[in-house]
Amino acid sequence: MTDTTTPASPARGAKRRPWYWEDYAPDGAKTGELPPGGDLAALRLGLTLAAGTAPQMWRFYRTPVDDQHAGRGEASDDQKAEHMALALFATHQQSKTTLMHHQGIRFGTAVRALHERFPEEAIASRMSAAAQARSQNAVFFHLRGLISQLSVISQPIDYTLLLTDLKAWPWPDSRSRAIRRWGSAYHAYVKEDSPST
Repeated sequence: MTDTTTPASPARGAKRRPWYWEDYAPDGAKTGELPPGGDLAALRLGLTLAAGTAPQMWRFYRTPVDDQHAGRGEASDDQKAEHMALALFATHQQSKTTLMHHQGIRFGTAVRALHERFPEEAIASRMSAAAQARSQNAVFFHLRGLISQLSVISQPIDYTLLLTDLKAWPWPDSRSRAIRRWGSAYHAYVKEDSPST
């Protein structure tokens, strides 16, 4: 039987604490600053350690603890998604002089910019592999390579939108919507300006 459950949303009217990368964005608590190198080094531990198992990352988590999962010594899917997003952001932000989180830049749009530097077929193959992943861990594996390439060209993305997609991944219907968002942004048709006569 297919699980069509969708991720839980915050209670109506509840104010969410900004995600780590949002603190440094315009209107964030640390606008004009960049994440400290020590923070980024701690967050990159998430590339190899499971959610909740790196004490150095605990202070950066903003997802509420799910008591049911915590009682079993597990992390919820939402906690895993934030853990992955933090590790990807830290990889992307490393050694950068501008913030690699930029509101409104969809993942697919950013990946399309890689065509200017890398072979289009190789990028399309990586994008396809990520979209075909059926678990959070699998999509995380494929995203790591793409984010490293985005870092090479200093192409920012909206990490809050990426986090939303990672949270959706465990549920087939929500995952399909995330994949469609990636695809429509990646293959977006931009009409060329008509030549003037």
